[in-house]
Amino acid sequence: MAEEEKSAFDQLYDKVEAAVADLTTLKVVTAVGDVNLSQEVVEKDGVKSQTHAETYQNAKAILSTIDLIDGDIMTVIDEVFINEGSYIPVRDDHLERIQSAQEIVEANVKLLKSLVDAVGDILTNIQTQSKTQGG
Repeated sequence: MAEEEKSAFDQLYDKVEAAVADLTTLKVVTAVGDVNLSQEVVEKDGVKSQTHAETYQNAKAILSTIDLIDGDIMTVIDEVFINEGSYIPVRDDHLERIQSAQEIVEANVKLLKSLVDAVGDILTNIQTQSKTQGG
């Protein structure tokens, strides 16, 4: 079925499915030093969304990325978090936050999967009713 032929419900289902796929990567950043964070509300096609920007100029940082589907975990860590005692509590806090964030995201992914399944069930019922009514 071509994109322009999809019903509004099919398009909604595709968007929810894409959102679930986007939520399968967890990124945790801990930075100490010159860090700038900014948020901005952007409107595109009548839909408002928030954008986030980060810069870590001259900062010491730990970056962990977790693929919640494959289970792959990648961590990049500045050596200061290993070698200097005063940074070790920050490193340990980062590791605790990874665990907490992963649990929260996994719960959210399950919730979104339930939402996708519910939307799928609704779409199936609508299509079935449409077919039985001759549509």
